[in-house]
Amino acid sequence: MKTTLEIPSPLFKRVKAHAVMEGLKLKDVVASALSAYLIRPRPPSKREARPCPFPLVRGKVGSLMKQMNNETIAQLQEKDDLERHRRSFGR
Repeated sequence: MKTTLEIPSPLFKRVKAHAVMEGLKLKDVVASALSAYLIRPRPPSKREARPCPFPLVRGKVGSLMKQMNNETIAQLQEKDDLERHRRSFGR
């Protein structure tokens, strides 16, 4: 596709010189640069920049534990299992 772009003169001169030094056509250098721009990783947006709040556990008093480790999770699971077991026997 043909299009018209306005490129600042200093930038155009640098790109044109690069193309000549590499033995490439200007359109190929521009197309390659645009492709590289589109596939490069982008910094996260403000919405994405927030840390993920998981895993979250709300205690009975409403406290919020933001950092968990395997030992704490295992203890909470064991406590929950015991409570369910006791309830299943009506105790």
